[in-house]
Amino acid sequence: MVSCSRKRVQCFEPDENNATPWGCSTVLRIYDDPWKIKKVLTATDVLRHHNRLLLAADLVQNLVCTVLTDDESSKLDSGDGAEIKFWDVHTMSLHTLVLKKWASTGSFVLIGKWNDDFVKRRNLKKGDEIGFQWDKFNRRFNFSVLHRAMA
Repeated sequence: MVSCSRKRVQCFEPDENNATPWGCSTVLRIYDDPWKIKKVLTATDVLRHHNRLLLAADLVQNLVCTVLTDDESSKLDSGDGAEIKFWDVHTMSLHTLVLKKWASTGSFVLIGKWNDDFVKRRNLKKGDEIGFQWDKFNRRFNFSVLHRAMA
């Protein structure tokens, strides 16, 4: 069982390629996709009675845990869950979800008002692709609907 606090690294510490977990680097690149966390929504992600977004453990451990404060990491590791802010870049609205770890599978879920604030409000459907990017200046994730599923 890997916890966030043991995986925690500072965002500004470069790796062996001189890059941070969110792609900050001193190496010039033509294009680097800022949407590091992407997910094509499944039927269970948009079901009203589930009210949660399932995230892969490796994405959370490598890209979310690295930017959490010590207090947020402790809350996540304790099972209480960490409150995470999300800025919807298209509607310019701020939302809060709680990140929790499922002990049974080791997966992570975002719960709270996922259905009301995202699924219903943004009319998300199975097959839509969403993305998150870390905004280090505002200490929140930016949210975007990257692609809509074909009708």
